[in-house]
Amino acid sequence: MTTAHHQPTTTLVIGATGRHGGTGGQVVHRLLQAGQTVRALVRSDDDRAAKLRTAGVHTVVGDVLDRRTIVPVIDGVDAVYLAYPAAHGVLDALLNIASLLTERASSAHVVIMSMGAADHASPSGIARGHALAEETLLHLGVNVTAVRGSAFFYENLTALHAHQIATTGVLSNPFGDSRPAWVSGVDIAHVCAQVLLKPQRYATTPILHPPGTERHSQQDIAQLIGDEVGRDIRYEYVPAAQWRRELEAFLPPAVAEHLSEMARMCEDGTTLLRPDVDPDYLHAASGQPPQTLRDFIHDHRSAFQPVGTPA
Repeated sequence: MTTAHHQPTTTLVIGATGRHGGTGGQVVHRLLQAGQTVRALVRSDDDRAAKLRTAGVHTVVGDVLDRRTIVPVIDGVDAVYLAYPAAHGVLDALLNIASLLTERASSAHVVIMSMGAADHASPSGIARGHALAEETLLHLGVNVTAVRGSAFFYENLTALHAHQIATTGVLSNPFGDSRPAWVSGVDIAHVCAQVLLKPQRYATTPILHPPGTERHSQQDIAQLIGDEVGRDIRYEYVPAAQWRRELEAFLPPAVAEHLSEMARMCEDGTTLLRPDVDPDYLHAASGQPPQTLRDFIHDHRSAFQPVGTPA
């Protein structure tokens, strides 16, 4: 009598070393924990790629926008996870993936870390790109699930505001008095991993809208940061056009447009983002309570303190 040995599921992760809420690295961790074989397409063979290999990931240097470079890692995969950066080009990236899967008659599950703002009518070119790309894959018959989280990542606070807060004690942007949903990128990564690990559960769910953890105004956030670092932090409203110019000093124009438009639409009530929060949903995806904003700020308190302040 022989016992059948099932080959572990093989998943290709594109964006494993990226900064889209850090979801790629977290997804890799969950898949490895589950015993899956993980391949990663990386832009350069640097220290981050070396860490992936140490963890047991097979890495190949390539660019999802260059179809030729994806060929070595896509043969035989059961799933593809794409965490595309906030930038133009997601349509080309997904068409390259779809083309290769179609050429191989593959029904691999494509899971996309998308955005809740994805819509053809969005003022953000990046959001319109996601809407078009995901719709195109559906029309092509690709087995796809787009994870369109509507909550803003806590990580935006350290990426966009920490320096200003540390140096001036001011948090400024165009959100005004709006109270959108917030979530940790780690918790959304757990949702994406859950979709990859249990594909049959999501076989008829091409668009998934995971909720946030908490809703907060900018005034709430300033208070939480102030409580953590022990000094007064105040929120200051600035018009979207001004914030966009400020962001363009350190971000590509398309990203600055996207972020400033998302904030403006929250403030003026035209946002396409859902305000849903459901910690229990997120708890179920990871098996642990989702991170609160207070806990995130505590874990990153040094980022919000003036240089030289004791930790």
